[in-house]
Amino acid sequence: MSRDTKLYTVLSAKAATGAGNNILVEDFKTAVLSFDSASSANMTVKFAGSVSDDAPDFTAAKSSTNQYDYIQVIDLESGSAIDGDTGIALSGSDDNRQLEANVNGLKWLTAVVTARSAGSVTVTSKLFDNN
Repeated sequence: MSRDTKLYTVLSAKAATGAGNNILVEDFKTAVLSFDSASSANMTVKFAGSVSDDAPDFTAAKSSTNQYDYIQVIDLESGSAIDGDTGIALSGSDDNRQLEANVNGLKWLTAVVTARSAGSVTVTSKLFDNN
């Protein structure tokens, strides 16, 4: 399995609602994500992907001209699926996880913080092409 050796920062101690950096994933099949919250985080973090040529506005409403959707990720500790529309919901306690996202066929990947009232979150990623 080969990988992109770069560590991508999707969210860096993000303490507000909104989307992170857009990661170009079109040459890869899998993204492994490190998820770390701090300061008694109270928020929901969802992962989003798109096949659009240009990166969509992940903070605007989804539409035919702003095409994206929330995607499922797998918790690498338990193998549990985390539904894209549900995301990871934190309620005043911090969490540290390793996750996997199937990005096969996607062009863009990001993380979106919603419903935040406290704390911050950092998400980084490495990309793999399975060759």
